Amino acid sequence: MSTNRFDRAAADWDKKDQRVQLAAAIAAGIAALPLHPAMEALEYGCGTGLVGLTLAPQLKSLTAADSSPGMLATLTDKIAAAGLANVYPLHLDLHGENCPRQFDLIFSAMTLHHLAEVGPVIEKLVTGLKTGGYIALADLDCEDGSFHGENSEGVMHHGFDRDELGDILQRLGCRIIQAQTVHTVVKPNAAGVEQSYPVFLLTAKKELP
Repeated sequence: MSTNRFDRAAADWDKKDQRVQLAAAIAAGIAALPLHPAMEALEYGCGTGLVGLTLAPQLKSLTAADSSPGMLATLTDKIAAAGLANVYPLHLDLHGENCPRQFDLIFSAMTLHHLAEVGPVIEKLVTGLKTGGYIALADLDCEDGSFHGENSEGVMHHGFDRDELGDILQRLGCRIIQAQTVHTVVKPNAAGVEQSYPVFLLTAKKELP
């Protein structure tokens, strides 16, 4: 997957209030899981850490993984500025690599729609999850393609069907699968008309090795 768009946007990524609000809502949804200070977590598609850095204080460690060197550079600066000792940036592209080890919690926010092959990547994420661990996936519900509009570089899917993603997780040995709307983005579409775009959080527990 080309990371050019994200490398270019990294320095100014956090300046968009709508993006910050969405990340906060997703982080709050993930925080409702039974997190604890012994948990080792992986965030895939961490970007500049808007979600992960919010959750890191509740965890033993967070491996913040992304395929964009630009995003990881900005994240590294934020980690240093905040003096965080338990967040570890990692360059990772699951299209060609595997999770480096197993984790107690794996989460991903607004990353799936940028992936060419969603099913195989989710399988790798579940493989990288310890039995009894939790996975949390946040993304757009199915939409008409207007969410990104002309800024569609790197967009591979126009949202997802929650039930279909849940079925994938179930086939991979996950249970207690729940989906909720954690945020709704409201913004003008190409016609200038305000349109609502729900964002779901799908969570599940891995029960089979």
